[in-house]
Parts: sequence; C-alpha cells; structure tokens
Amino acid sequence: MLLVLFLGLVLPALSQPASVARVDTGTINGARYRIDFPASWGQSNNPKRLLIYAHGYETIGHKGGFLSGDMLTPFLKKGFAVAQSAYRRQGWAVAEGVDDSEALRQYCVKKYGQPDSTFITGHSMGGMITLATIEKYPQHYQGALPFCPISGHIYQSLQNHLFTMLVTFDALYPNTLDLTKLAAGTAKPVAPDVLQKALQTDSLTGQQFARRFAVKYKDVPSVLWFFQEIYHDISQQAGGNPFDNTNALYGGFPDDALVNRKATRLTAQPKARSFLGPYTIFSGKISDPVLLVHTTYDELIPPEIGTAYDAIVRQAGNDQLFVMKFTDGQGHCRFTPEQTEAVFDQLRHWAKAGQKPVAGEVK
Repeated sequence: MLLVLFLGLVLPALSQPASVARVDTGTINGARYRIDFPASWGQSNNPKRLLIYAHGYETIGHKGGFLSGDMLTPFLKKGFAVAQSAYRRQGWAVAEGVDDSEALRQYCVKKYGQPDSTFITGHSMGGMITLATIEKYPQHYQGALPFCPISGHIYQSLQNHLFTMLVTFDALYPNTLDLTKLAAGTAKPVAPDVLQKALQTDSLTGQQFARRFAVKYKDVPSVLWFFQEIYHDISQQAGGNPFDNTNALYGGFPDDALVNRKATRLTAQPKARSFLGPYTIFSGKISDPVLLVHTTYDELIPPEIGTAYDAIVRQAGNDQLFVMKFTDGQGHCRFTPEQTEAVFDQLRHWAKAGQKPVAGEVK
C-alpha cells in the first residue's frame, strides 16, 4: 500500500482521462516526458494553459510509467495541458527534477508557443521540486501548488526524521536492520513482514515507538521499509553515508538512556554529505503565489516537516505570497480529486485577481 501511495504519482499509463484529446511523448536530455492536452487546448478563442507536474520519489527499478487517469482530471478539466518529466534517474532526484522539468517547459514553449498562464505542482518529492522551481524560475510561472513536501531544510529533515527513525528502531529491535551496510548502500532493505514480526516480539515498545514518530502502529513496518529504500538509494548515489549521529542525543522514548546506549553511531562521509545538492535549503525568496497543501496525518512526512516553509517565507519577508491549507486525509498525499480542484481554483484566482486565500482546511 505504501509503495502505491508514494509512487503517488508515478502510476503506469493504463488509461487516460476522457478529456484528453492528444498526447505528446518523447525524450529530452535522457528524460522521458509526456504532455496531455485537453480537447479545446490552443484552439481559437481558447487560452493556452500549461501545468508542469513533478512526480514523487520512484524506487530504483520500479517499472512505472507516467501519471495518468483521475490524477490528471482536476487540471485537464480547467483546460490545462499537463506536462510531466520522468527525470533522468529514478530514486532521489530533486536536482534532476528541477532541471528536467525546466527543460520540458522550454520544449513546450518552443513547440506550442508561449502559454497564457503556467503553473507548477507536484506531490511529495515533486512538491520539493515545485518549491525549488518557483524559487529558481519565478519569471516563468504564475503560481505554485506543492502537495505534501518536505518544505524545510531537506538534509536536516531526512537526518532528524528518516535516519533517526531507522537508528532508534535498530536500538530497540537489535539485529533486525543492517544499518552499517545500509549506510554504505550495500544492504537490501528488510521486508515489511520481517519488520512486523520483530514488532510483535514487543508490541508495547512498538506502539510507544510509533507514537514517538507520530505514525500509526500499523504503518510502522511499511514506513521503515520505505525509509530503508531511500537511505540505501541516497547512500549508494552519494558513495557513502550522508548522515551523522555521532553527537545525537535521542529522546521521547520510555527509556532514553537505553536507546542512546544501544544506538549505532555512524559518521558521515564529507563527499556524501554534500550529495543532496543545491536544493537542500529553501530560501523563501518567492515572487509568485505559493499554496502548500498537507494532510493532518502523513506517515512519511509529518505536518511539522511538511509545513516548515511558512517560517522560511516569513523570515524572507514574503509571507504575503504564501498560504498553507490542510485536509483531514489519513495518509501520505491522500487528497481527493475534489480537494485538488478546489485548491487549484484558489491558486489560480489568487494569481489572477490578487485575492489571497484564507489559510485553513480545504472544504
């Protein structure tokens, strides 16, 4: 289930919405792309509206395809062509996502002409790409709609949540994970069913562990499996461990001293630490409306990590250009088509009329 949720949005193209009139596919600089056009797009008296879509994290070797079906419908209904890049590589690809999405936007302009309006959106890692893009290329967009991203310091968020969750689980359930090999990018992630069996040996500790990370107990095995996937991928790409807990002091557990005594201590490789690249820290320097949406429960990216961009834009003095909305969705990027359409309408109206939406729940 978690794989389906996170690959959000990289589902095989088994079908296309009825509103799609034509599709343009190909490859740009080694990255496959797809553009879906609604029936009325570009015809006389009809505006040319473009949406760049950035997909989420795709596990290495996943035989996926392009976003299709109902996920496109809220945008196509509004007369937008939806362009999406598969990026040059699978796995952690924020830098590639920014560059490849920009290359695709340029292709769209060159082949189909300058759009009347252009917006960017994306889910999860795609939401991070959305934020990085609107900061780097504000002149090309009227607004941005990031869904469920890490919106603060990405390196710190991964270290303090993903890495900490793996390290402390290993301390509480020894000999279940192989952190040293995961850090080197050489171990295969332990499967969810194995993790579930480990939890069952001490379910009370498992429930306390789940509460510490604001994760439902039933979701712990799949979250740990997925976090291993990301850790293995980043360590392998980086050529070593990017995270360092030499000086970390862990808290929030029934016996913090025990956890800290048993925690495996790993040192980051300097080169690996810089791997996450130029889009690790957001600046908050925006000149277009940004509407960020998050769910009240997200097993992968907790709300406090997903909404950290608010403090960043305030510090940059741009809070007048940022709004955060939430839904009662119970899971990572669990938004309905109706909620997606509602926030997209609000963003477009804000960009056109200058009327900033009210923060709060998406009804």
